[in-house]
Amino acid sequence: MPLLTPQQTVRFVILGLPIGLILTGTLAMFIYFKVDEVHEEQSSRVPVRRLLNDADLRAQVRTLAAGIGSRHVGVPETLSSAQKYIQSTLGPANLGFQVSRHEFEADGQTYYNLVIDLPGAPGPRAGEIVLVTANYDSTAGSPGANANATGTAALMSLAQSFAGSASARTLRFAALVNESPPYAGTPRSGSVAYAASLRTRQDNVVAVVSLEGLGCYLDAPGSQKSPAGPATPFPDTGNFLALIANPAGAPWLGPLGAEFTTATRLPLEPEDTTSLPALMGSATARTFDQAGFPVLLLTDTGALRDPHFHQPGDTPDRIDYLRFLEAVRGIEGMLRSLLNPVPVRS
Repeated sequence: MPLLTPQQTVRFVILGLPIGLILTGTLAMFIYFKVDEVHEEQSSRVPVRRLLNDADLRAQVRTLAAGIGSRHVGVPETLSSAQKYIQSTLGPANLGFQVSRHEFEADGQTYYNLVIDLPGAPGPRAGEIVLVTANYDSTAGSPGANANATGTAALMSLAQSFAGSASARTLRFAALVNESPPYAGTPRSGSVAYAASLRTRQDNVVAVVSLEGLGCYLDAPGSQKSPAGPATPFPDTGNFLALIANPAGAPWLGPLGAEFTTATRLPLEPEDTTSLPALMGSATARTFDQAGFPVLLLTDTGALRDPHFHQPGDTPDRIDYLRFLEAVRGIEGMLRSLLNPVPVRS
């Protein structure tokens, strides 16, 4: 093949350049619209119901506590990673939920509570909201497996188990941030910001179900402590889940306790805070209590039992996953009852 002269080379480049640009532009447009089609398909995916299972809970706890690790305001990178993990996992491209971000400011930084709504079926109770909360941050220096990756994992799995359900009431899940020191219980916490927004919007929240450490169970006598006060509400063996209600939530203790024990063999200890206010010790539960909402706190009682609570030893390998799963199954039964109240016969 004869070589091109310099003049022919220049002519070839001048003539060929527009053709190349046209082909490149056409390819780019194809890729752009193809990606947009995939995005639209993912965005319109309908959440599919998934039964509660041990594998999901393990994977979620390990991702938060081992894969990401300690996540708090002092390490904004890991806190952001936790937020993105939850949002991405639950979102349209994966599990199919529409995840909204409730944004608030604290000390010049922007933080996000993550919210999913499963609307109630058309009817008189669809405007009533059962709110399930769990915080996705941890204490500084702690991987936060039990406090509170277990609560976050339970929230994520419960969202899947209720996907596609036609309940009478609306079910809302809120993964909250800044619920650990130094912001816990302050105006800079996610719960305070979110409770204020609920009041501003006048959302009709009929119950707040707070998930606070669900994975520590001990069978040795003396493994359970009780808070200081006028009564000793707990057995001395830490093998149970506690259901603690503020005065507004206390009427549900009996019915929900019955639903829990029907769904699982895990022991439940229902308590109200009328005689022992210290039981509402969780920062998140206390925030919603002080904001005037009926509150139901579900917890393994944290520091009253767990020797690694808020410590470096709070790692995924210390979680009792079998009883953790039983706890979440019991909570699922309670939520179904809250979402579909039985009419009182006159």
